[in-house]
Amino acid sequence: MSSRRDQTRLNILDAALKLFVDKGYYGVGMEEVARAAGISRQALYLHFKSKSELVVTMAQYSDELINVPEFIRQGMEAATAVEALNLGVEAYGVIEPQIYDAMRVVYSARKSDEAVEAVWQDRMAYRRANVRRLMERLEEEGSLAEGWSVDEATDFAWGVLSLHTYENLVLERGWTIEQFVGRVGVMLRSVLIADGQKPKGRTVGFPE
Repeated sequence: MSSRRDQTRLNILDAALKLFVDKGYYGVGMEEVARAAGISRQALYLHFKSKSELVVTMAQYSDELINVPEFIRQGMEAATAVEALNLGVEAYGVIEPQIYDAMRVVYSARKSDEAVEAVWQDRMAYRRANVRRLMERLEEEGSLAEGWSVDEATDFAWGVLSLHTYENLVLERGWTIEQFVGRVGVMLRSVLIADGQKPKGRTVGFPE
């Protein structure tokens, strides 16, 4: 694929995302996307056969831009599970603002599009699988708080570290990212980490 073709696809994705954010997924047609990208409708269909394909690619592109697997790798290579939890919450605070717009479009479009729904479910399963790996490690190291099963801890942390939590607290209530990451980190540690395993004093990025 030529660099010119690559750039055209990126221009289309950027133009489409702005339109979807401004007008909603259902308020934008392919002709409007083509016009915003500065190309003909016929040229647009050479790159994306449908609005569904456009949204699916948009979600994949947002992941590539911030290299989500690298954040996961860093967390899994942490010296302890407690440290991995801290890194995971910090990563959440970095990743969520950057993918929010694209994932919000996916969330809206999934209700009527099977392909987009599959992308959403894949993202949620990927997130939950990584959270579960962390909870299993906490249990293996004796750091999971008494009374929590791995399944329950996974559900709880996965639910807290969600698109909707970020949306409600940061976008709706106006929390800063630092405040958001700090409070979420404190809550998860206080609830999920066993007594005697919690970090002493202040942890960077996580005010006590």
